[in-house]
Amino acid sequence: MKKIVGILTVLLTVSTVGKAQDTEYVNETFSGTRVLWNHSVEMLPKRTLEFIVSHKFGDVLAEDENGKLGPNINEWFGLDNLADVRIAFEYGILDNLNIGLGRSKGIDATRQVVDGYVKYLFLKQKTQGMPISLVYTGSMILPYQKASTDSTSVASYPTFAHRFTFTNQLHIARKFGDRLSMQLNVGVNHRNYVGHNDINTLVFAGGGIRFRMTKNIGVIVEYHHVLNRDLTFNQNPLSVGIELLTGGHAFTFGYSNARGINENLFIPGTTSNWLSGEFRLGFGINRRFKL
Repeated sequence: MKKIVGILTVLLTVSTVGKAQDTEYVNETFSGTRVLWNHSVEMLPKRTLEFIVSHKFGDVLAEDENGKLGPNINEWFGLDNLADVRIAFEYGILDNLNIGLGRSKGIDATRQVVDGYVKYLFLKQKTQGMPISLVYTGSMILPYQKASTDSTSVASYPTFAHRFTFTNQLHIARKFGDRLSMQLNVGVNHRNYVGHNDINTLVFAGGGIRFRMTKNIGVIVEYHHVLNRDLTFNQNPLSVGIELLTGGHAFTFGYSNARGINENLFIPGTTSNWLSGEFRLGFGINRRFKL
């Protein structure tokens, strides 16, 4: 009888271990906390600090004296111009709770921008059972530039509260095998102060696709569509790029019609048109530290 009980105990233990091994979390849906410019479902592990430097430059193409569109050689394909730059620190408080703080040059009338965000992981994809990852990101920006004396400018800021812009979004993602990952974003962007013909609250949807060609190289496409504003003066941000992964750093290079780097800038503030040659090179460098 004791032998039978012992055998059953061993079989039960092996079965339990086998199930635990079969059901594991899916990692590296994306290589970093961003798909390209917007947030991904990836989280920084607890007590991990990440340092990020991102740049975007001027238009790659330009019109010549005859109005013909061609390479912007005079400005070295836009590299002589700096559209936006962002330096940021992000930190994993818990494995499922991240925060971040950054500073951007800004775009158009929104300059000298401080940004912050909080990010929470609700669900994480598993090899069996849970098919998706679900993350919430809440972010804001505060331009601290001197208010314009022109009362018609969006940078006139009648009160301090008018300086703030907020974005709340959900990210739903799934990794398909070792190479393909897809993410859907839905969210709301609210600017406390806008121009006369603009809308304070914008509803948007979009997403990103990552295809991993090799262990260290991937191709990324990212797009966001504002649902409640026409495109008379604005465009929807579309970006394509590649990622290069090394032992200690992650590099991203991409082309985008958006000039802003932070989501509170490029979702409401993209005015450049890909078809008019109004797209630019951008890159980001990420470095993680375990504290």
